[in-house]
Amino acid sequence: MSDKKSRGAWGSRIGYILSTLGMAIGVGAMWRFPMLTAKYGGGAFVLAFFLISIIIVIPAAWGEVGLGRHTKSGVAGALESLAGKKGKVIGTFIALIPLLLMFYYPVIMANVVQYIYYTVAGSPFLADPEGFYNVVANNKIVVFLVVAGLDILTGVICLGGIKGGIEKACKILLPALFVILVVLVVRICTLPGIMEGIEFYVRPDFSQWANPKLWVEAAGMALFAIGCGPGYLITFGSYCSDKADIGTDLVTVNITQMLICVLSGFAMIPAVILFGMNPDAGSGLIFMVLPKVFEQLAGGPVWLVFFLIALLFAGLSTTISAWEVPVTVLIDSFGMKRRTAVIIVTLVAIIGAVPCIWISEFLEHFDYLVGTFLYTAAATGLAVYLAWFYKAKRVREEWINPTSVVKYGAWEDVLYKFLTVPVFIYFLATGFIGFFS
Repeated sequence: MSDKKSRGAWGSRIGYILSTLGMAIGVGAMWRFPMLTAKYGGGAFVLAFFLISIIIVIPAAWGEVGLGRHTKSGVAGALESLAGKKGKVIGTFIALIPLLLMFYYPVIMANVVQYIYYTVAGSPFLADPEGFYNVVANNKIVVFLVVAGLDILTGVICLGGIKGGIEKACKILLPALFVILVVLVVRICTLPGIMEGIEFYVRPDFSQWANPKLWVEAAGMALFAIGCGPGYLITFGSYCSDKADIGTDLVTVNITQMLICVLSGFAMIPAVILFGMNPDAGSGLIFMVLPKVFEQLAGGPVWLVFFLIALLFAGLSTTISAWEVPVTVLIDSFGMKRRTAVIIVTLVAIIGAVPCIWISEFLEHFDYLVGTFLYTAAATGLAVYLAWFYKAKRVREEWINPTSVVKYGAWEDVLYKFLTVPVFIYFLATGFIGFFS
């Protein structure tokens, strides 16, 4: 386990919050959330996502951040301190989930980089977005080279550590992302006739709630968006000071990431409906549908570049955070130097991207496996252990309340044990069935 005295730490409270937001707000918020919202009936999915994020996910997220701060170690070392060698093995497997995410996440970002280039270069792809997307996606060598470049860039940033790498980068990327999104949303929401699209986005069709997969996807998205499950929150919590108000800070992060998800949806879905596009375009929604949307706007290419830059910023903030989870485990639990750990993680990510680039339809199936099933599995396992074996009361009284402005009562223990855990188990079982079906 790591030496607590020599360990790095966040430079400031706002740095920690922005870095955690950088982990939470990524291509998941700007690509995955709009894609799933469109697929599951607009407002019905948005409301389900809100309910799960606010009521069910927060207690589990508190437990994970508290565990990280208490042990001052990454996920493998944190679980080792509670459950011995078995805990270390489980924690090491959990740390692999962000690494698996990085097998396909930069592939999406590589397409974003190419679209920025082609838009600035004035390529006439707006005339046939579907055909152009297929050409870009099928140019495997170029995609691989861009993915490798993004992975290397991420690794270089991670060499700077928590304060000099992640925190510094997110202080720049996150404010820029927010400003770009707000400008885009204002522009799109002032389009003539946009109310029909906004209505689709915000008005829930409650008949959609009868579909169990909507709830499973909403749960996976809620966990994905806050980083609950695969070691992000434990890792980031491990760099918090013993005086940090992690309870309030995490609520702030959760509310803000939900706002970004909503803004991302507003920047896409209402306009898609307005212009009669297909909202259920899957992973190609951004690349096949949005160019048609921006084509209808005055100065369309400029707006498209703004959106793509925002998407790239979001992606980088998340990849930087994802790198840190396995890197921290290699440093804390296996005694590696940061440089060696970063090089290993970067090389594995580059090699792992190969099937996601070259095997057709692999990406979306892999996204469900990692972003929904494995996230839920890890979050469920951690929640069961912390709420029932370590005890929810101890989590609240020893890890959260001592430094929190708000002193939470026993109701939070009840919520954690009797709502969060059973719901997680249900979502895990349903997701397991859905994966194999």
